[in-house]
Amino acid sequence: MSSTPIGLSSRTDVRKHPVSIAIIGFGGLIGRRHTAHVLSNASAALVAVVDGAPAASELAAELAPGVPYYHSVTEMLSACAADNSTPEAAIVCTPNAYHVPVALELAEAGVHLLVEKPLADTKATARKLVDRARELGVKLLVGHHRRFNPYVVAARKVLEASKAEPRETGESGIGTVTAVSGLWAAYKPDDYFAAGAWRRSRKMGGGSVMINFVHEVDVLQYLLGPIVRVSAEKTLRRYDVEETDSDVVEDGAAMTLRFASGAVGSFVLGDGVVSPHFFEAGTGENPMIPQARRPRRHLDESDESDIQRKGQTVRGEPVDVYRIFGTHGTLSIPDMTLWTCGDKPRSWVNDITVRRIEIDDDPSVPFERQLDHFIAVVRGDTPIEEGPGCTGEEGLRVIAVCEAVIEALDDAHGGRVGVDTA
Repeated sequence: MSSTPIGLSSRTDVRKHPVSIAIIGFGGLIGRRHTAHVLSNASAALVAVVDGAPAASELAAELAPGVPYYHSVTEMLSACAADNSTPEAAIVCTPNAYHVPVALELAEAGVHLLVEKPLADTKATARKLVDRARELGVKLLVGHHRRFNPYVVAARKVLEASKAEPRETGESGIGTVTAVSGLWAAYKPDDYFAAGAWRRSRKMGGGSVMINFVHEVDVLQYLLGPIVRVSAEKTLRRYDVEETDSDVVEDGAAMTLRFASGAVGSFVLGDGVVSPHFFEAGTGENPMIPQARRPRRHLDESDESDIQRKGQTVRGEPVDVYRIFGTHGTLSIPDMTLWTCGDKPRSWVNDITVRRIEIDDDPSVPFERQLDHFIAVVRGDTPIEEGPGCTGEEGLRVIAVCEAVIEALDDAHGGRVGVDTA
């Protein structure tokens, strides 16, 4: 079994000099994760942390002792220019609305970029950054780390194999993809929003579409190709709000998607419902969120009593969040179940066989894999257009889809909107 994701070396070559990296916005949840991974990577050197939040200097001393701390990118670049120590690369983890201005300032200094998702808060600003980075020769990747998740890696392998000429019988993958269904449904507690007021501000890049669905769009397009048209309806709100307030974000949506391939999709999104059907719970990739499991259907009495006595959830079957339907089979993710007719002709009267798709055994988490890829791209070991990393253009298309969804949500009758990256 391979332990290496598609397009990645098993580990960055530590014999080369470590790539100097600055973390911008290190104090947030994502920034802290990136900081920890850079510090633990032998091929990276954390040379600066930047955050203008109150008490950030104290936090820097705690999270990255001995690493220079700066209040702003301007301050960092000025100090580094004085001793010719400008970082080779930076990871931008600020709130969404600040991604582009911060990244542009770094790009002008020749710093290669990994910008957390979404690339920008609007398609127009994303286009400005993508074009300027290209003009300057700056390498730009977007932090859609789920591409490096072993479940997504395994799913992509199945779908790539499915593109081969399918046999009428036999487990040849799922054939031509015709449809997909997806779910991201969870309950975010009030303190999640209290910790960042921007999360409830559309102008600041908040809302479940730009915070959560943006991940799903990238995974779906990575697996199935570009989305070209959407329609959407809002879900019920958790709180009473003035619908005329242009800054009010959506709590969720029900969407239909049209892919350039001709495949169609449905997706339900919601951050105000109690549910195990969301990527983080299904895969267990986020250490702060418990992995959800379905109870096994057949338990003997001793098993059941043991579970009740310990007050623990049954360690059972994985929960799925995507189902990809094809002419020769169906693949669900992340339970990695492949359903086909096996050696029999395709027919609903024949038994359907089921098998589990193995994932790789690399113990590194997606953030670590993403960092290895970023380092390889910065060094020039991996061309930016190759491998699993999300390029600036791909990140722009994600935002274009999300903007189309928001435009459709603003239509009281559930609009249908084409996706345009111009």
